[in-house]
Amino acid sequence: MTDNAGDKAVQKSASMLEKLNLNERSWKFYAAASIPPALVAGLALWYYSSRSSESTKKDDKKKRPRKGKKAKKSKSADDSAEEKSAAASAAASTASLEANLEAPESMTDAQIDALNQEAQAELAQSLKSRGNKFFQAKRYEKAIELYTQALRFAKDPVFYSNRAACYAASSDHEKVIQDCTSALELESRYVKALIRRAQAFESTEKFRDSLYDFTTACILEDFGNNLAATSAERVLKKLAEAEAHERVEKRSPRLPSKSFISGYLNSFRNSGEEAVATDGENLSEADALFNEALSFTALQEYSQAIDSVEKAVAAVEKTDGSDVQRVADIYSLRGMFNFLKSNLDQALEDLNKALVVEPSH
Repeated sequence: MTDNAGDKAVQKSASMLEKLNLNERSWKFYAAASIPPALVAGLALWYYSSRSSESTKKDDKKKRPRKGKKAKKSKSADDSAEEKSAAASAAASTASLEANLEAPESMTDAQIDALNQEAQAELAQSLKSRGNKFFQAKRYEKAIELYTQALRFAKDPVFYSNRAACYAASSDHEKVIQDCTSALELESRYVKALIRRAQAFESTEKFRDSLYDFTTACILEDFGNNLAATSAERVLKKLAEAEAHERVEKRSPRLPSKSFISGYLNSFRNSGEEAVATDGENLSEADALFNEALSFTALQEYSQAIDSVEKAVAAVEKTDGSDVQRVADIYSLRGMFNFLKSNLDQALEDLNKALVVEPSH
């Protein structure tokens, strides 16, 4: 039986009840009695199926997953997790950076490069200030370490000069020169670095380089720097003495003029007595050469005289000198010529030997 047939049957029964003027209770009774059992069964089936359909739809609506909201929630949760991870990483990085900023000397080159220029300069100044305190406390090794770390953050001429001061206090003059040179490459008019390098040059006896730096400092300071001025004078004197001594050492010994030598010899009674052979004996080789030297001296042939007396000394030293008459005179004559040639050390040695042989000579 269809739903339409059931509706029509109900409507017909209701119409019949109205005509009979039955009350509600009587209506229910007579309806139940008059409606065929098949019709009742059909009405029950229709009612149940319609309720079941509505219930299923409601259950489906309740059970149907809310894709949009769940997807949104899932996406939001992922984004939140990523944000939390990024925040945690940033916090860890910041904590690490803060720790390094408190001890910048422990930072790697990569960490230093990651800082901006202002931060690098600030940390460099911090390290320099700490280095200054150690320098004042005369803890030079620690000060050197901090100045070196400061140079990793910024190539500042002051840092080089300060480190050079530490090396100077430790008498490491070569490193002073290196650091001051680095400072002057960055700032060519840096007077303090010039003076420090000049002092290091002076300590290593590089007087010409030292004088150049001290003079440059004087010019840059309009000769108002008293330290540079007095140091330049001192180094100039040292340079003159050193070069004079060097020239004397390198100069080949030579005699003064003949007139000077003649005047010098005339101030003495004589240059020695000639050796004379006795009892028919021949003169020793040394005595014969000595006589030859005296002859050349009388003729003012001083170069030949020197050559003969040198040979005479060699002849004496080949033997014990027991057969030589004029040993003291031979050494004395050579000593005189060495003195005239400014060979003072050798002259003193010869004259001492003459006195050993003959103390009253």
